[in-house]
Amino acid sequence: MSDRTTPVSDIRLSLAQIKRETTKPNRFAFVRRKESIDCLANLGFSIKAAQNEIISLTYQDYDRGPLPDHDQTSPGSIWEFIKNVDGIEVYIKLKLDPNRGCVCLSLHKSEGPVMLRHRHDP
Repeated sequence: MSDRTTPVSDIRLSLAQIKRETTKPNRFAFVRRKESIDCLANLGFSIKAAQNEIISLTYQDYDRGPLPDHDQTSPGSIWEFIKNVDGIEVYIKLKLDPNRGCVCLSLHKSEGPVMLRHRHDP
């Protein structure tokens, strides 16, 4: 984990790409892990609702990234966000994959530690 802070301009650029990919047909993938599916159920969310939460992310939800993908099954960078959803801090781990678009690797209740370096920026 790096202590370096990614500039807001870089986060905004990546979020713009995440949002573009998420709204294109066949360019959004949700990895169906038990923890993520359980979180969706607890929030009463569909995958489409999770997609909408991803589209509504802002730089203030930024936690970490870009990070290398340690799995390395495909190229791309990892971005981590913490979003308040109905009073619950939800951890969202996304990958910008040039072949698949935006991949939601994980979505679950945040268990910390969190950085949220820009949460209180104006």
